[in-house]
Amino acid sequence: MTLRRWLPLLVLASLPTTALARRSVTVRVPAFDVPALQNREICTFVTVPARHPMNVREVVIRNIGGAESFGTHHLIVFAYTGDLAPLVATEGRVVDDTACLNFGGGNPANLHIVATSQGVRTREPMPHGTALRLVPGALGGGKEAVGLVLNSHWINGTDRTRRARARIKLVFAKDREVKRELKPIFEVIANGTLHVPPGETRMVGYQWAPGNPGLSRFGSVLGGTQPPDGPACVTMVIGHMHRRGTLFTSDYVGADGTTRVYTNTRYSDPPEKHFDPPLLVRTGERLTYSCTHDNATDPRLGCEEEAGVTPGLSVLQLFGRTGSAGAIDGSARLCHTAGPNPAECPPGPDPKRPDRSFTGNCVPANLVFGFLSDDDMCILPGYYYDADPSAPPGQECVL
Repeated sequence: MTLRRWLPLLVLASLPTTALARRSVTVRVPAFDVPALQNREICTFVTVPARHPMNVREVVIRNIGGAESFGTHHLIVFAYTGDLAPLVATEGRVVDDTACLNFGGGNPANLHIVATSQGVRTREPMPHGTALRLVPGALGGGKEAVGLVLNSHWINGTDRTRRARARIKLVFAKDREVKRELKPIFEVIANGTLHVPPGETRMVGYQWAPGNPGLSRFGSVLGGTQPPDGPACVTMVIGHMHRRGTLFTSDYVGADGTTRVYTNTRYSDPPEKHFDPPLLVRTGERLTYSCTHDNATDPRLGCEEEAGVTPGLSVLQLFGRTGSAGAIDGSARLCHTAGPNPAECPPGPDPKRPDRSFTGNCVPANLVFGFLSDDDMCILPGYYYDADPSAPPGQECVL
């Protein structure tokens, strides 16, 4: 081989390891069992070795193992921003947890949304010139890595145990390719007032408003996001509901009026709305979102806690009763056969939640916020980057 043909290899061999960094990495949710006729939601901690921030320009999520009546409810990729060292011993393990709220140090504010999926396969390319920035932390022993928490929730409607797993591919961009940092939207405040009595259909909603965090500041503990301080260039939105959610809408409310920008009636595999060019949302403008929930067509059933009182409390009602902002799931214990049902609703204290007791009856329940597919949610996820307020009108989102 001539020197000319050897030269490129010699140059590569002389470069430091960081210059030969991988352009993508794949992390995995380990295989786990989902019992017959049940939901199961798990979390697992994984690391990506790194000494410098990483720019994610594409995320591909593949949920594996689905079949008829058995499928994914969601997968969420979180970046963990707390102390990584205590989690090292748990890496790759399956931990049962709802939304990973108790994961690690038990501080949900350490979890920052990277990507979400409700389908079998989701590919989320970031707009050219943008990327999500992941910052490494110390693992101990001089090692550093980006810490990720993978939250996987599956629903098994079959009569036998099923097995689920997932694979997530992160594709990286070089620093010089990134002109603006992409940031997540994960607006959740509408969940607080979600409360639909049996036999009724109701709507809840809220807003995402740059320069005005409002109540969104309180919701930032779930996903670590709140609206930016200044104008924003929104690149994508999607609607998140559970199975009794029948309609999700989002409107852009600007200086010239209101425009519908997103509509979805399919909770299980919601479509994404990409904005090209990005949607400029100025300070004083907003994206509103609303969800319609149906507790009449297929009423939610729950274990009665007090004779004659419909079980199930909204987040707001639960806060009023407990005074604790950490108590957010007031949903009734799920049961499937109405009437006296000591098998699903054993009379006496609930072994999982000693603060409540059951009468032994399974009755129609209020549909409220909760983590099971039989409960409901109303969330606006998406992405944006900061606009350039000094740019000429119409050029604020130009990269």
